Amino acid sequence: MRKKEYIHTHALLAEVTGYLIENETMPVDRLTAYNELETCPSSIHETKQKHHEAIMALSSAIGRCLKEIPTDSHGQSVDQ
Repeated sequence: MRKKEYIHTHALLAEVTGYLIENETMPVDRLTAYNELETCPSSIHETKQKHHEAIMALSSAIGRCLKEIPTDSHGQSVDQ
């Protein structure tokens, strides 16, 4: 991927994370590894590697969060 694509993906995952936190689906403390990177989507001066690390940290936190959401017998979220 090009740097622009890493930044775009980083921004999309940051939006998803914000949505999950806003709806109290994800606790903020799940973002410790991401916050330690000190790279946000608007950090366009950072390297592709830094954005890649941020993408991996966010996707890991989102994945763990989504695994914990209770589902009914049809595999759909109980909240739906």
